[in-house]
Amino acid sequence: MTPTRLDSYTLAIPVSLPTRSGQQQPGNEQLLEESFSQSAPSTVVCWGYQPEGEGYTLDEHGIAVGCGDGSVFVLRPSGHAAPPNISVSVPPPLSPTETISSPTSPRRYRGLGHPSSRSASPSSIKSTLSPFQVSRSRVVSSVSTESAEAPKNYVDFDDEQERLKGMLKGRGNHRRHASTSRTRSEKDSIPSIQVGGATSGSSLRREDTRSYLFAALSPSSSTQSLSNPPSPTLVPAASLEPSGASAWRLRCHVFPPHSRVSSAISALKVHEGGRYFSCLHVSGGLSVHRTSDGSCLASTIVETKPKSAVGGKAQPTPSVLWVWRKLLVAASEESIILFACASPDEFYPMNQFIDTSSGDSDSQSLLIAYELQLGPEAAANEASLSYLGQWFLNGPLNSIAMRAEQDHSITLCYATSAGHLVSRSIRVNDPLPSPSELPESHSSTHLPLPNPFKALKALSTENVAETATQAIPERIEVGAEVHHGTFGLTETIRGLRTYDVGDEEVRLCAWSEHELLTAKWKQNVVEKFPTISTAGIHDARWINHESFSVLHADHVAMYSISHTPDGDKSDSMQEAKLLRTTPLSSYEAASIVPGGHVVSTRVKNGRRRIHFVSVDPSAHSSENSKTRTLWKARFDAFASPSKSRISSILPLELDTIVLGYTDGRLCRSSLHSLAQNDGATAQTSDFSLPGAILALDAVTNARTGERVIVGGADDGTITMWSLDTLKLYARWTVFTTPLARTISLHDEKMGRLHGCILCVSQDGTIAVVAVDGLQFVYLVPASAAPLKRICLSEDNMLLVYTDGRARLWDTKTREFWRSMSVEKAEELVQQGGWFEWDVANAPEKISALSSPHRASLDAASALLLDIPALLRQMSGSPALADSGSAPLNREAKLAHARVLLSMLLTCGISEGIDTICLEGLSIKPATTTLGVASPDTLSVVPQPNAASVWTLSPEASADRALAILSLLHFLAQFEDLAQDASTVITFYAASVGQLVADYQPPSLPRLAHHMLHTQTAEVRHALRLLLDAGVARLSDTETTELVETWQQYLPSIMADKERDSSRSAKALCICGFIAVDKYSLLPTSTLTDIAKSIAVYLHDETSPHRSLAIDLCSRGFQVWQQYVDAVEMLRALFTLATTTKKEAISVPNIGVQARSAVLHIAANNTPLFMTTLALDILHPRSVQHRKSVMQLVIFLIRKKPLVLYSNLPRLVEAIVKSLDPNSSASRDAVLDSATEILSHIVQTFPTVDFHMGSQRLAVGTSEGAVVMYDLKTATRLYVLEGHKKRTTACSFSPDGRRLVTLSLEESDVLVWKVGSSFTSFFMPGAPPRQGHSGSEPFKTLNFHIGDAAHMSIEATLVNVHFEWTADRSVKLKIKDTTLTFST
Repeated sequence: MTPTRLDSYTLAIPVSLPTRSGQQQPGNEQLLEESFSQSAPSTVVCWGYQPEGEGYTLDEHGIAVGCGDGSVFVLRPSGHAAPPNISVSVPPPLSPTETISSPTSPRRYRGLGHPSSRSASPSSIKSTLSPFQVSRSRVVSSVSTESAEAPKNYVDFDDEQERLKGMLKGRGNHRRHASTSRTRSEKDSIPSIQVGGATSGSSLRREDTRSYLFAALSPSSSTQSLSNPPSPTLVPAASLEPSGASAWRLRCHVFPPHSRVSSAISALKVHEGGRYFSCLHVSGGLSVHRTSDGSCLASTIVETKPKSAVGGKAQPTPSVLWVWRKLLVAASEESIILFACASPDEFYPMNQFIDTSSGDSDSQSLLIAYELQLGPEAAANEASLSYLGQWFLNGPLNSIAMRAEQDHSITLCYATSAGHLVSRSIRVNDPLPSPSELPESHSSTHLPLPNPFKALKALSTENVAETATQAIPERIEVGAEVHHGTFGLTETIRGLRTYDVGDEEVRLCAWSEHELLTAKWKQNVVEKFPTISTAGIHDARWINHESFSVLHADHVAMYSISHTPDGDKSDSMQEAKLLRTTPLSSYEAASIVPGGHVVSTRVKNGRRRIHFVSVDPSAHSSENSKTRTLWKARFDAFASPSKSRISSILPLELDTIVLGYTDGRLCRSSLHSLAQNDGATAQTSDFSLPGAILALDAVTNARTGERVIVGGADDGTITMWSLDTLKLYARWTVFTTPLARTISLHDEKMGRLHGCILCVSQDGTIAVVAVDGLQFVYLVPASAAPLKRICLSEDNMLLVYTDGRARLWDTKTREFWRSMSVEKAEELVQQGGWFEWDVANAPEKISALSSPHRASLDAASALLLDIPALLRQMSGSPALADSGSAPLNREAKLAHARVLLSMLLTCGISEGIDTICLEGLSIKPATTTLGVASPDTLSVVPQPNAASVWTLSPEASADRALAILSLLHFLAQFEDLAQDASTVITFYAASVGQLVADYQPPSLPRLAHHMLHTQTAEVRHALRLLLDAGVARLSDTETTELVETWQQYLPSIMADKERDSSRSAKALCICGFIAVDKYSLLPTSTLTDIAKSIAVYLHDETSPHRSLAIDLCSRGFQVWQQYVDAVEMLRALFTLATTTKKEAISVPNIGVQARSAVLHIAANNTPLFMTTLALDILHPRSVQHRKSVMQLVIFLIRKKPLVLYSNLPRLVEAIVKSLDPNSSASRDAVLDSATEILSHIVQTFPTVDFHMGSQRLAVGTSEGAVVMYDLKTATRLYVLEGHKKRTTACSFSPDGRRLVTLSLEESDVLVWKVGSSFTSFFMPGAPPRQGHSGSEPFKTLNFHIGDAAHMSIEATLVNVHFEWTADRSVKLKIKDTTLTFST
């Protein structure tokens, strides 16, 4: 599988339901602690923690523990909160002279001793993939392995802080991996432990809350006024965290994308000073996560790639089952290089992969390199992992180390199985740009950079339709082997550690089963020191060039390199001497951290503990060694094992959720009952299984249509129940490991297996079960290697395994046909007619509710809420609702929205808001807890108090606030709830941070990410509100810094191929929202770049970000019109608003959005708008363009008639001139549209009237004049000037010879003769004679109706009109008053 960039296109919030139905819950913290105590740790890593006297220095520090089920527990100091991010996510700046780099350009690596390169890998982990190991066993790792220690040109961010300062000195803003969630001032400050406030909750009353919230934001207003809302003093809730610097707590329990029971964590690495960590699974899963909340930034499956042969065709992949045990890291200025290291599975049959002719041996190791780029998208849960290359080494896995060279390359050194020290140089080349990516001209100042991932994406092997023999290009150059002599140990080397002293000198520490050797490696010469006899070494680590620590099962030993005088007084011999030993308690996993200290974990009395043993290299006794218990669980995880808890969950609908329990019971309930922990309404199965229920799924009987539940128990049982009654239908015990997944075969093209299900166990055994008839058909045995993919045709089943082999079974005869290589299997599948399922990854479920399928105690009850999908489901439009279900009634919509909000809202931080939610919105607090979701990843987060959900990370706060506001906007659509919903919206958008200590404001980049990928109306409304509130929180300095950082990625200054990138679109979103509210702080050049970027997206028909451009254009048109051609921008909106293209009608419907933008601009920029409208009608670019503009006019008349009112004469004249009979082609093209426009104008505006017989059109003006047009000639005939004030209405008599005009402001009705007369032949353009001299009207009729004559323009459109009873008699109706006149 090729590395994939993970974009979270949906807004998913994980909710943990009460684990015990109807009982008092032990609490979220207790569940996490019990889960941690029951876990089987496989590796542990500690960063940033350094003992200093009785205390320690507080920096970015923490502990991560990898477990046998593939999950990771992260611990941080209890007073520690992630650095606040007021939405300032700073990406690395581009160099002003950045150009296309040569593919062989050197890279400078910051340090292999960097914390990100410190291995936490176990030196030897037994494979859990053994075919002989059918029972689950507790995985206990040995000690972690370590990579190279701070060699030359590298900086160890823990051991060598002074060297770090020297390297970073003078770099300024060009630091590559700058903080992505801190302001500049916060980066320069040292974090400190903060203790919470003094009181809990807020004493605000309901009335006070309503007053200050409505003052801050009305339902229809923008959050630009949220910065300083008038409000009473807000008292923050008291922190419930323990005080004291030594208190640690669980931060989160992370389930990476590839976590499962048989895929233990083998290595953990920390990057960027503890902001991110990478985890490697023994099965090859590699993922990068944020330490603050565990969210996943990037993920891939590490596996061998086909190698190119001489003829260009790829070589077949060898059949080897690799176990990934170690992770090495090299951090450069540009990116971070991850080296995943594997060795063959010792339980796999050796004769299947040993090739004696090629020199393979049992000590062979495989290395695969990936490039990790943590750019600005890391703040939006995005990063990238790209494949660099792979190669094999003939040496033990734990003997591999790295060092840096002065030419910026990396030297890989390792010990062979024969005891030789071998080195190979490694150079990472920049990706080669494809010919289409090369710039056409170098004259531009903004030279495009090649995209390093485009070529790899095109070659992704994730698409099985591609040719399997296609080799993937590699960017790693590996030099030839250089031998430096033997170590001289009498036994096979088991481990090697290095330390770069400088001046091309490296210290070596190698050990075997009973020996320990130190040596000096300088200028390719190895000087060995005397060997020490010692046994049971688990790991070793250099403290400095003169001392190192060695980890054993029961103690840690510290050695020092001393000088022993020999016969020659001028010389001395160096040797390692034991300084002291420090006893250790028994541990399940341990590692040596910088300084030679040891961090370990174990369980005692049912409670897990984290120990830290500090050693002082300057002391000569163990008295100064101290053992600290950094963390200890408060609850005994094994005290009450008989209590039943949720073990599996199957969400089908909001009202139908099926639960499996650890006591074998099956229950069915609704989300509302589960949220309120109401067990009385749950339906229970009639039979209990002997073990915990796992892997629930629902299948349909194709013949009867009945839905059946399929599940398994931890004893290997397959069970089927009725969904309606929960009656037990059938049960088979066929597996030695629990059921992992169910695949329904519902397609008729699947042949004889149509209507069956495939039940796949954790070890890859497949049971075929017929749903109709409930019959067990047959069993397909497992392989020694894990099952990767299932392919099914009419009569064949092809099973692909992770060892590069595939098995073909005949489903007709139920016989095994043959085994083949994965390349042959791919060729067979490409012939067509196959259905495929990826077993290694979780199935993709397109549903509003889903389960992450984690069997851990604290994650089994988790439920993922897809907020946009739920909103579509609750919408009244069947077209927008998922699965074509019938629209819900009002009560059902409200019930669903309320139960969702009951789980998401934070109760207990404001008494006034709680009262509004309970009494006004009828939302009862739920007994659920919230987590963090990212692509294929779940993070269970402890919640010691209600407010703690807002202290995790800016990204988690952004998702949570967005989900809450989106659902509240849905409630605000109901008139009786609108006021209270708007009050709560304002609180969560602008005021919640004032009541929460250590509050993490929503991240602007994360909100921008959702803005680009979300089209649900309620979510987009909430996004605009949160973005405005986030901008309002920024200080002037923060605003300037943020814009300066993101401006360089704006589309207008990027290369053409980079303009539509996610990074450019986010830059425009962030800078655009800031410019709308704080344009006075930005320079003209920046505003020009933003305006041009909006224009770029608007005019690009292929851009996927036109929706963003339309939104920004509408919000800030008054700003942008100063820096770009405003008329062209309006014309682009006109085109989008009237487009009839099929793609514009689909979601997102940019036509609807463009029409909304046109209405907004027309209301706020009426003069420019009308000028553009008239110009496009009179001088269109094409006939079709004029027709489109006229359709837009009809839309405006219907939606915003007042916008056109004052400009009606100008608009009507443009329409009349478009009907010029001298241009017959143009007239014919627009005749229908013009006629329709005039019809709408006459029906909507009483100041305009048309007489069909004479083809005359009269238009009243605001100055009192009435303009007469002749539509037959498309000319203006004359102007009647009788009124001195605004004309309110006019009307032709039935015979067309009289025109009456009304001015309410004058209380006059004027009668005009407008029929043809003898004088009109001699004086064309002059009004007809009125029967007397001058231009006075034929009649002037006065009236007095009192206050009824005083009304707004909008009211006159409805309440004033003429009604003719005869050719010379007319009735004037003004509201309820009727006046009759004779003309």
